Amino acid sequence: MDERPLLQHLPAEFLTWLWFASIRDGGNMNLGGEIGWIDVWVDDRIAFRAAGDDKPRAVMTGENTAEAIEALAALAGGRLVKELRICIRREDREFALTLKNPTLDLTQVKLPGAVSGDEAIYDRMGLYEELTFIVAGLLRKFAGERTAESWDEATLPAMRAWVRDGVGG
Repeated sequence: MDERPLLQHLPAEFLTWLWFASIRDGGNMNLGGEIGWIDVWVDDRIAFRAAGDDKPRAVMTGENTAEAIEALAALAGGRLVKELRICIRREDREFALTLKNPTLDLTQVKLPGAVSGDEAIYDRMGLYEELTFIVAGLLRKFAGERTAESWDEATLPAMRAWVRDGVGG
């Protein structure tokens, strides 16, 4: 079975939007429904690939990666986000994970501290389920914004300005 998405540009768009929205919204997002408010931010790693490539060709690591001029220059130069390391805080729980394009696999997952003892496995399963529920909420938020009329009129121009202004205009 082929795991490649039908619309191959959407995973890279989602990762780029997530990066942009985490800055635009100050990291605070309302995913509505049972999820509610979360904080989300880009952590210490963004990997880029050229269009048509599968493997990352440029990797940005370190502090404040999301605002590094080199990371925005990669976008301005036509690179696509291949991997995005993010952190998510919901209530008193903090998760860290890497989302990988093209199938949006969750890798390098770090869950909040789990209960020790016999209940630990169930606690970890519940936390992982919560994390996938939150990521699905982020995807729904992206899909809603991506399919809205305001995408071409407001969001996409704002994303382009963010990249352009970040690399010095």
